[in-house]
Amino acid sequence: MTNLSLATTSEITSAVEAAVDYYDGTADEIYRSIWGSSMHLGLFKTQEEALPTAMQRAKDTMIDGIALHKESKVLEVGCGFGTLARQLARSFDCSILATNISSRQLDRAAELTKAEGLDDKVRFEKCDYHHLPYENNSFEVYWSQESFLHAGDRMRVLNEAHRVLEPFGLLAFSEITLRRSTPPALREKILKRVKTPSMWSKYEYEVKLKEADFQVEKWDDWSENVSRTYGWALKQLERKKSEILPRIGQTAYDNAREGMELWQRAAEDGYLGWIHVIGAATNK
Repeated sequence: MTNLSLATTSEITSAVEAAVDYYDGTADEIYRSIWGSSMHLGLFKTQEEALPTAMQRAKDTMIDGIALHKESKVLEVGCGFGTLARQLARSFDCSILATNISSRQLDRAAELTKAEGLDDKVRFEKCDYHHLPYENNSFEVYWSQESFLHAGDRMRVLNEAHRVLEPFGLLAFSEITLRRSTPPALREKILKRVKTPSMWSKYEYEVKLKEADFQVEKWDDWSENVSRTYGWALKQLERKKSEILPRIGQTAYDNAREGMELWQRAAEDGYLGWIHVIGAATNK
């Protein structure tokens, strides 16, 4: 496993702070109003399908690729409001450690989990996936949905995932990708929307997963769903304008709409993609 890390500590810290600022800022109001308790892309069957249904299909499809049991130990990073963690606990009666860097999201996740009576199975902790405070070989599965794009040092994140996984433990993730040929001006605008320093292409994920000693067992390209997700979200943003506008103001509302429109167009033009990957931790 490579230990190469190109980002400095300050660069990583800046990326983490930017992600917290994004999710604890006006994005929180928008996500709760439009996305609800799950904040991901959706795997659509039809153009007309609602995003919540498509998001659930994406989760179910990812879960179908992994065999869990009562004794399984799962680590989720970027857990949002804990929707996936609760589903895993209900379905497999296993222990889930769900982590995040947003205190606001963690508090809400804990409330929802307690309300469902699952707090004996799902535990929430605040931590940064660049520096996981867990022992080597601690987990059977490491789970992430669209959280790697916020990393200040993605290679370090993959190395940490490999470290905490047991031999041949599984890394299961979905992630938004950015084509390497994206024009610089467009790249800058795309990154600015979610306050992230960089995003990897599909090719970069292929190469870097091998460098981090992950053997890819499943690779799905779900890219056509990115524009569908943001198309649906834009319609909801307009439909709920009277509800959202008083809470965030006109400027923030306009910025949100322009950012979603930008990502929808970039996805339609083939610059933004979406992958689902399952990889086994080798060379342990």
